[in-house]
Amino acid sequence: MVVFKNNTTYQKLIQNRNPELLSDFEKNEIIRLLLEKNEELEQINKASLESHSKYKSLFEMSDDALLVIEHYNFIDCNNAVVKMLGYKTKEEFLNTHPSALSPEKQPDGKSSFLKAQDMMNLALKNGSNHFEWIHTRANGENFPVEVWLSKVEFEGRTLINTIWRDLTEKKKAEQLILKNIEEKEILLKEIHHRVKNNLQIIMSLLNLQANTVENNGVKSILLQSKSRVESMCKVHEMLYSSKNYSRIDYHDYLKSLIETLIHNTFSGSKKIDLKINVNRIALNINTSIPLGLLINELVTNSLKYAFLNADSGEISIEITPKNHHYELVYNDNGSGYSADINFENTSTLGFQLITSLTEQLNGTIQREFVPQGTSYRLFFKIS
Repeated sequence: MVVFKNNTTYQKLIQNRNPELLSDFEKNEIIRLLLEKNEELEQINKASLESHSKYKSLFEMSDDALLVIEHYNFIDCNNAVVKMLGYKTKEEFLNTHPSALSPEKQPDGKSSFLKAQDMMNLALKNGSNHFEWIHTRANGENFPVEVWLSKVEFEGRTLINTIWRDLTEKKKAEQLILKNIEEKEILLKEIHHRVKNNLQIIMSLLNLQANTVENNGVKSILLQSKSRVESMCKVHEMLYSSKNYSRIDYHDYLKSLIETLIHNTFSGSKKIDLKINVNRIALNINTSIPLGLLINELVTNSLKYAFLNADSGEISIEITPKNHHYELVYNDNGSGYSADINFENTSTLGFQLITSLTEQLNGTIQREFVPQGTSYRLFFKIS
């Protein structure tokens, strides 16, 4: 319209509203301008048709299922949708509500019609919406799809561009993975159960052997070996009864382990208070067993020597995460022992075990000198 508005002949025609007042030259000029404008419109229309043809071609060639919704009904789709649904032509299901291509209810129990309305209204309100849906093929088979809805304004119309992706194979793969995980969990649980049973048999044999010997020294060695095996057995027992087959709650493990040691040693004749502060730390089996054996040795030493001349006592254990390692602080308030004895200059089996187990944990252990009792500080890596 710019070419006309800037033309004096056109302005004269608008003002007079009478073509008879125009000269032949002016009429020819108007005709020329109209021909030019017509040619321009034809070029625009041609470009528009080419653009529409390219869009339609891309629309039809897309591997994704593409649909267009207007007034809550499908008004167009590409061949990928026809193939996905198993129809012969798109005309068989166009101009239908999405719920007409769905089961009566979705997996959450909601009506497909009402839920489809909600999903489309959300897309119209927010500009887009993404969700999973159950659609129905021409043969009646229900199948899962991932849906993207996008609001589009086009030539005064409000449309919803829709993309479907068939999730059937993905869901099958997920189910297969879950099944494999479940089978492995059952197998792992059975392994822990069998290891626990075998360790319990060893404990029973050691206990029977201890009851048959009269030498108190030999009996003590056998019972100590039994308690070491029991510390390993408890790890597998907790893993067997836990939902997590790779880690155990170390607070519960230590509480059970040490209370058993106290009961087996004193049978209620002495009152030993137990304080455990490990902040519900979960450790894997590679750390749990050597650390449990190490703590078993520390507690056994305390019970054997620290409270000989006392009716009561206290044992405390604290484990704290420190960057890429843990810090364990062990204390008892017993009688203590000579400062000259350390991990390097003693040949007792208990201290040798503690040193070996510390190496397994990639850690370091040192004795802390306190006014009363015995204290150790252990650093070990998180694994």
